[in-house]
This record gives sequence, structure tokens and C-alpha cells, in this order.
Amino acid sequence: MVRIPEHTELEIDSVISRQNVAKEGWTTYYVDGENGNDANNGLRWETAFKTIQHAVDVAESWAKIYIRDGTYYENVAIPSSKSSLALIGESWKGVVVDGEDECAIRILSDSNTLHRLFIKSEFVSGNLVVYGNRNHIEYCYFEGEWLGVYGYGDSCTVRDCEFDNIRWGIYFEGNYNEISNCKLSPTHRGIEIHSSEDVKVHDCLISGASEKGVIVTSDAHHPFIYHNNFISNNEQIENSSTDAIIYENYYDDHTNIDNGFGIATEPYVFTGGSDPRPVICRNGWLVLGHGGNTIKSVPVAGTYTHPNDTTEHDVLEFSAATQDIHISLDVSALTQPMEIREYEKIDGTNYRQISLKTYPDDFDTGTDAITIYFKQKNKEYKVTLKSTAAEGASRDIPYVYRTDGKV
Repeated sequence: MVRIPEHTELEIDSVISRQNVAKEGWTTYYVDGENGNDANNGLRWETAFKTIQHAVDVAESWAKIYIRDGTYYENVAIPSSKSSLALIGESWKGVVVDGEDECAIRILSDSNTLHRLFIKSEFVSGNLVVYGNRNHIEYCYFEGEWLGVYGYGDSCTVRDCEFDNIRWGIYFEGNYNEISNCKLSPTHRGIEIHSSEDVKVHDCLISGASEKGVIVTSDAHHPFIYHNNFISNNEQIENSSTDAIIYENYYDDHTNIDNGFGIATEPYVFTGGSDPRPVICRNGWLVLGHGGNTIKSVPVAGTYTHPNDTTEHDVLEFSAATQDIHISLDVSALTQPMEIREYEKIDGTNYRQISLKTYPDDFDTGTDAITIYFKQKNKEYKVTLKSTAAEGASRDIPYVYRTDGKV
């Protein structure tokens, strides 16, 4: 679910600039837990600080703090007196901030960014506690005994983060907050939304909660929960809000019979409400439309039976008359690695291969639905599958596709 890019410092600058009001003359500091010294000036890697907290203490508002990989046993606090700090880890899961039996990071001010940090602790009230507004948590990894993120502020975002082997994932109070593109595998509860207005949860994978995937309380108003995959949770959603908007999610315990439009024939009912438009496969909303375009064609659903061999087979073919094709293949029945190829026709009989990916290596861990998008150029296209080892028997692979143009 979570793809972690290896961002350069220039790319990170661009992200931070979009999330905060532009300002010239950012001050940059460096932290190296192994080779640094808090007696240094922290302005270059060669004169890096040793601890994250010292860098925060020295920095004024509008500062970037780059942190070298390593484990930092710290309880970092960003005080209310300074804002717009960016704490940036060197690599995915490489910078471990371990608060042990206290909160690992506490944010008391506004407009800060945490990027690519591994945040862990055994503190009951949260590995990360956010009091300020407009704070951004991105590409971070959370692990620990109790709670990943406890958020009180408004207009905060948690995106592209992973919560693994942790009792609770995210507990949010505050208004206009957004959780997106996150992978949550809690041992108890995934996301809880309390005392808030207009919170959004979308494009997340929420799986393995022994109690509930998402909880919405009665004092949460207008929460918007859409385009999520709910997998193997004891109870997918519990809702007590009177005005929650919950639709187009995938639920693995639903019947998911296709109505011909990629939507299940029956709503998905949960405690306190229902999803009137559950999609029939993981990430199934991706074939309902693209980029906000109006759908002009009727979706098609079917099943391809893949033979028990290691030969490449055509699965779906499209004529040049179709445009902007969105395909979703449900490969949950596969037991062996699978090569997926895309081709475009270059003359009357010959095709040119335009992509090759291997399932599951080139797809996110746990993905059972593969989505393919063709931006048509008046050519014929096709998709093929090839098992790298025999499956032992033929395998049924449900699919659904739509087009955004003429048919």
C-alpha cells in the first residue's frame, strides 16, 4: 500500500514549500547520532549535532533538520515558541526515534513536517502526540505497544505512513484533518475519529484489527471515509455519527456480487450505518473513473481462467476505438509469481511490449488487485499473464474494466 520514494533534498524542499507558506532563507541543520557533537554548529554534516532535540532547541522557525540513519533514544519536543520546522530522515525506517517509556515526539506548534522517520515508544498516550495545527506527517513508520499518532490539532495530514504491530494506529480529535495512503495493521484498533469536523480517511489499507478497523464517535461531524480497503478486521467499521459519509470502500467479508458497474449489488452494513456503494475488489474505485472525468461507457466485469502452465496467455484485448482504459485484475487466487505484460499493436499483426511487471515483486505487499491504466493513442492494446511456475490447477481471475471515452 505504501510506496516509499528515495527523495532528494531538492524534492523534499519542494514538498515542504507546498505544505507551508513560502519563505526565503531556510536555515538547515544536520544531525548525526554516531559522529555528531552537540558542541558543533550543526550547519554541515562534518559539524553535525549529535541529538535531534539539540537541533530543535538551536533552530528558529523555518528550519530544516536532516537526520542521519541511526537509533536516537530521545523524547523530542517542538515547543509552541517555534513553528515550520522540518525533521527529515535519511532513509525509510533508517532514522529510529525511540522514546522508550515516554512519547518519542511531541509537537506543540503549527506547520511542522515529519518526513521519513521510524517513530516508536511504549508510551500509552502515543508514539507521536500532535497538539498544533497544520502539521504534516509523511512517509513515517510506527511501531510500539500502544498508540501511533494522537492528534489534537486542526488541518493536519498523515499520509503515506505505515503502522505495524501496534495496538492502535491513529486517534484524531480536531477539525479538517486527513489520513491518506496509509497502511495500518493494528493488533486492536486502526483509526478512531473523535470530536471533529470534516475529517477525511481515504486510500488506506486497514487490516488485522482484533476489535475494529475504524471507529467514528457521535461527536464527529461530517467524517468522509472513502476508497479504503478493509481486510480481516474483526469489525470493519463502527459508526456513531449521524452525518458520516462512507462509500466506495472494499470489504473482504462482503458478498461483493458485481452489479455490472464495479459496485456490489447490496450495500455493506456495519454498526451504525452502511456503505451504499461498496466496490467489488480491492482498489476497485480506480476503475470507476479517472481524474474526475465523466464516465461515458458501461463497465465490463468477467472472469479469466488462467491455464495450469507456464505459457504466456492473452487476458484482455482492446481495439483502437476504445480510449483511456482502467483495468483491475483480482489475483488473490494465484499461488505462484506471475508476469504481467502490456502490449500495443504497431501494425496489422505485430505488438510491441510496453511494460513487464512481476506479481507480487513489483506490487505492494498484500496487494491482491492489480490496476492497469492505458492512455489510448488510437492503437490496439492487450494484457497478458504468464505463470513463472505451474499453479497446480487452472485459476480464475476476476476482472473489471471501464473506459473514459468512446466505445
